Amino acid sequence: MTAPAPPDTRPLTLDDYCAAGVIAPADVAAARMLVGLARQGGAAVEPSLLAWLGMCLALRTPRDGHTCVHLGQIADWAGGIDQDSAALPWPTEPRPWIDALQALPALVGGPAAARPFILDGAATAGGCDARLYLGQAFSTEEAIAAALLRDESRHVSILLGGPGSGKTFTLAKDLIEVCERSATPPRIALAAPTGKAAARMTKALEDRCLKAQASAAVLKAVRAAPATTIHRLLKYNPDRAPQFGFGPANPLDYDLVVIDEVSMVSSSLLQALLAAVGPATAIRLVGDPDQLASVEAGSVLADIARACRDGSTPLAQRLTELGGQHRYDANSAIARLARAIRTGDTGGGLAALAAGTDDVRWIKPGDAAGLAEITAIVREHARRLRELARDESGSAAERAQRVLGAQGELQVLCARRGGPAGVSGWNQRVERGLGLGPAAGWYSGRPIMVTKNNPELGLFNGDVGVVVPAAESAAAPPTGRRKDAVFALGDEVIRVPVTRLEEVATVHALTIHRSQGSEYGHAIVVLPEARSRLLTRELLYTGITRAAKQVTVIGAEDVIRTAIERPIRRATGLAARLAGRPPYPTTDG
Repeated sequence: MTAPAPPDTRPLTLDDYCAAGVIAPADVAAARMLVGLARQGGAAVEPSLLAWLGMCLALRTPRDGHTCVHLGQIADWAGGIDQDSAALPWPTEPRPWIDALQALPALVGGPAAARPFILDGAATAGGCDARLYLGQAFSTEEAIAAALLRDESRHVSILLGGPGSGKTFTLAKDLIEVCERSATPPRIALAAPTGKAAARMTKALEDRCLKAQASAAVLKAVRAAPATTIHRLLKYNPDRAPQFGFGPANPLDYDLVVIDEVSMVSSSLLQALLAAVGPATAIRLVGDPDQLASVEAGSVLADIARACRDGSTPLAQRLTELGGQHRYDANSAIARLARAIRTGDTGGGLAALAAGTDDVRWIKPGDAAGLAEITAIVREHARRLRELARDESGSAAERAQRVLGAQGELQVLCARRGGPAGVSGWNQRVERGLGLGPAAGWYSGRPIMVTKNNPELGLFNGDVGVVVPAAESAAAPPTGRRKDAVFALGDEVIRVPVTRLEEVATVHALTIHRSQGSEYGHAIVVLPEARSRLLTRELLYTGITRAAKQVTVIGAEDVIRTAIERPIRRATGLAARLAGRPPYPTTDG
């Protein structure tokens, strides 16, 4: 099949779709490689332009967070990927796409086939649930559904709720009950996607257990299981095969595995985790389905929530969903703002921002005085970190705890990395205010985030620390030049010479995505200066709800309005599988 020609009658090519941003040259190169391999195997493969385009879209999906191309919504994919692509001819009905892809049996197969691309679902008179997957993405999604639904989901429990809704209190209460019912202390594993989230999980759970006056045996069981990252729990090592030390052949040896902040977990990581949970191990998934989904492909917690609310899945009986919130007063401006964003109430959100309360401040891009004032506040926080890092009073451990505690008092959260309103612009602005040049290096008080897993050091992507002078010792007296970085992992502080850190980023400012699982006294949420594909309801909601006491939003009204009105859309088939709507053969018309 050939796509319709543009007005100048020149036949369209894949280059036109690359130029419009629908696909990328890397997608075309990968598709051509797969076609070439099929031809080398003796298959007569002659894709139409539409088939080429479909394969390239499937290859693009992981970059956009999708696990598949939803052919029933293919009309949205043209203009939804890039503004310019809407001008290109684009079949809006699924049938031409399905026909073009089914004409390539050497590359595109049904659910039972071992092919690079899997076409799952059907187009019928009542609608279309056909989805095009990369083979690995399809296998991952099937494995997740099978693991969660086995044995009528008796081994699974799900706890959902927004920030301050009582998830930690409920989890602590449940853990107390589990411990008190057991003749012997249960073996519990606690984990979260990032080091920061794991550290908060450990402290919050212990605090809740103490407030509930849990027995010594319960406290012992909780303290014996400090939360860690999922990668640490599974003993991840990228230099070996398989990369995870725990898996089907070597399952985790626990009675209960609790995973917090599941909204941040990608499809591939959840699949690896579930594959490592043995048949005798219970698993509890905890999180807020209204937050941003994983940076990588999938929206697993939102899909699980959707399937549970559907009611036709065994998981629905395993769901506890908490309403309300206790972090702020129910009538506080932060609470009203978060609630309005979560429900898509644009008027309510703008009203909460414009009210001018102590806990919510709105700075518009043209407000030079307001921008200067908030920049001064951020720079003062950075100066305080420097002073605390260099303060030699108390023990090394006490000094580390002070500077790490101060780091969490304020955080700039940006929607994007680049540009004046992005992470790089704010970091440069702050460091200039400290009198530091563009190559500031390892200065005391520099807040850093690990950006690459380093199992040897016990540090993983997302762990946040602060640079401090090296600790004194008889073997290595201070020279004034050596530096360490300190990281809080639960109640433990890890101290690492900066010379051993491979890849880190300065985080006077960081992206909203990177902030998930964290809490700050004052969150400063910086939105793009113009409407952007990055703007979604979940992005704004996640940024706002990182604040414990105060939030400042920097953004234009039309940008905020766009964010509230635009919920994130990720193409996956997991919710349908979990809700008992299995794939159909792609053969009917």
